[in-house]
Amino acid sequence: MQTSRVPYLAIWVLAVILCACGGDKSPRARLEKTRNLASQEKFEKALSELRPLITGQPTDSAVLILAAKVYFGLEKYDSAHYFAKQYAMLYPTRLDGYHMLYMTGEKVKNYDDQIWAVSQLGYLENDRRKYHVEIAQLNFLRGEYGMAMKTCEMVFEYDPNNIAALFVMANSLATIGQLDSAIGIMERLDKQNPNQVEILSNLASFFVSKRDYQQAIAHFQRLTTLFPDYLPGWYGLGNVLLQAGDTAAAKDAYGQVYRRDSTFLGVDSIYRHLNRGIY
Repeated sequence: MQTSRVPYLAIWVLAVILCACGGDKSPRARLEKTRNLASQEKFEKALSELRPLITGQPTDSAVLILAAKVYFGLEKYDSAHYFAKQYAMLYPTRLDGYHMLYMTGEKVKNYDDQIWAVSQLGYLENDRRKYHVEIAQLNFLRGEYGMAMKTCEMVFEYDPNNIAALFVMANSLATIGQLDSAIGIMERLDKQNPNQVEILSNLASFFVSKRDYQQAIAHFQRLTTLFPDYLPGWYGLGNVLLQAGDTAAAKDAYGQVYRRDSTFLGVDSIYRHLNRGIY
């Protein structure tokens, strides 16, 4: 009888050792440890703790949102987006899910999911207007220019001078070829907010699209005078001067870019060709 107790004693000792080492860690304890590791930005260790929970409790709300945050911290944005979307779908009244879905959607350029996220936030917060401009911008990014302009019109009903909405409207109009209307809006913005990089850049680009090189050159020159270290301004000036046939002035403009950053948008090749008189 004495010897028959040995196996049971061995099993009991092994169980004690496993408990001491965390071998039988409960899901709650594992989840708490994962949270602590994530809060310390120890995301690799957090993921190691989290994996058994993802397998064992794949629809648990705490597991899903934590998985999204841990993968986001690891810059594994596809996985972060997957878990954020699962969370939002399974728990449609949770605001944190839509915030996370928006953040991950931005990283993976899933504009449809971003629109869904902000639309739901507007509904749940009972403040749809709060996200109208963002929805317009997202529609522009996904190529839905009509929807972008329609949403901008909604904004103008209660905020006719909204800069962001006017900006989206102008760019949408320019993209579909209505350049005069786009220029009109952007010139209005320029008067209301003079000497802004984005406004001047867009105005110059609109005039390039219209093939009004004189106006385009004037706006790029104004831009580079105000912001001499803004490389896209010098590069754009070089492009339009080249199109206008002024290769000497174009070379000077490209030279401004080349001397600051010879790797910028292939300026090295363009500048070398101009110096060889190829253009």
